[in-house]
Amino acid sequence: MGRRRFLFPVISAAAVILIMSGCQKKNPYGLSEKAPVTITIWHYYSGVQEEEFERLIRSFNETDGREKGIVVEASNKGSIGELNQKVYESIEKKIGSEPLPDVFAAYADQVYEIDREGLAVDLSKYMEKEELSQYVEAYIEEGRFDGSEGVKVFPIAKSTEVLSVNETDWLKFAEATGCSDSVFSTWEGITKTAKEYYEWTDSLTDAPDDGKAFYGRDAFANYMIVGSAQLGHEIFRWENGAVVLDFDKTAMRKLWDNYYVPYVNGYFSSYGKFRSDDVKTGRLVPFAGSTSGISYFPNTVTLEDGTSYEIKSRVYPLPNFADTPPYAVQQGAGMMILKSEEKREYASVEFLKWFTEDEHNIEFSIASGYLPVKKTAGSRDKIETVLAKADKEPAVIENLLIGLDTANKYQLYTSKPFSGGDKARAVLNNTMADCAAEAAAAVEELRNEGIPREDAVAQFVTDEAFETWYQDTKLQLEAIIGE
Repeated sequence: MGRRRFLFPVISAAAVILIMSGCQKKNPYGLSEKAPVTITIWHYYSGVQEEEFERLIRSFNETDGREKGIVVEASNKGSIGELNQKVYESIEKKIGSEPLPDVFAAYADQVYEIDREGLAVDLSKYMEKEELSQYVEAYIEEGRFDGSEGVKVFPIAKSTEVLSVNETDWLKFAEATGCSDSVFSTWEGITKTAKEYYEWTDSLTDAPDDGKAFYGRDAFANYMIVGSAQLGHEIFRWENGAVVLDFDKTAMRKLWDNYYVPYVNGYFSSYGKFRSDDVKTGRLVPFAGSTSGISYFPNTVTLEDGTSYEIKSRVYPLPNFADTPPYAVQQGAGMMILKSEEKREYASVEFLKWFTEDEHNIEFSIASGYLPVKKTAGSRDKIETVLAKADKEPAVIENLLIGLDTANKYQLYTSKPFSGGDKARAVLNNTMADCAAEAAAAVEELRNEGIPREDAVAQFVTDEAFETWYQDTKLQLEAIIGE
């Protein structure tokens, strides 16, 4: 009897210890509904993306967040560039700057720079290897900078690129000329078809050389970086701990011939801030852009004379160069957690883990056009099950499914971050695109002076023009990486 009385308190104490240790492991910083911590997040989402992000934050705050003692407050800081600037101003404590957030949306290049100042939290401090292994490996690797197992970027939503098409106007051209949408599978097909479209639209009027441009592109640096990688040359390649430039002239000429040349000829173009704007005004038919931009694809075209008509859209996989393995960009900002108190870092990770649970991440993906980041969430069957319950337009559904197929079947590519990487990307984003736009404008001026279009174009589509662009761009890139 005495023995049994002795064991009971021992067993009870052990049980209490186990219960307390379990609670401690679950919430090691004493956070609770009565003693919560509030974390701040800066982001750049807008429109439906921001609405869905805010909705999910409210859901977290009312459920898991309340239970765990974590309150999330989010703030839109404008474009990604404006957000970056505000973060740097806060780090430097410039007059008028805001206190640093706990978390902010960032691309790997920016995180790389901030991590060099010792300000980035290593996620592996708060996440087990098994937890990290649930995410698509390429997304986790993007946040590893120094060859260690540390992860400095939390992937929450990714995107790639697709070809979005004004199907209504495409079918008018296709039915009139017998052209097949198989041309959308390669860049060479796009270039050839753009010339045919220009000639067809030119034939619809009596005025000479008034054909319309066919195609345009957002995020031009992706065309350069991913296109070169697909052609066998990684422009910025890490070797022995240093960045090496591989700006192959043959690959660059291929890119030039399938963008600069058709652009100067008037077959490609760009008018508004984004190519979806150009589809809306009837100036372009297809364009290459991010899956996350599908919500901006117009439902109507409004011409210069005010005439409007409804259009249907269709999404195709991103074209590739003929007879090469399929490549597409891996993009989309992740979240960086800034070093602060451990309980704030812990709370930030807990929210991001909740946000990337399959159910929540898929909901955000459907609304935003981004792709979910966990392996299990990327299952087409799982996505289709959720989509069946969602009230979404066919193009939105098609965009997400094609984006997932691209992520699963293409080689997804993103450059490893390095010092000056954002400047190098800007060079690739601007030099060829600006050169093409300037040449096209000069052609128009010559035409206004009475010079035939072909003669005007011939002055700018030359080997010398390519050589000048190539050498100038190479020198700029070498200066940035220190070669």
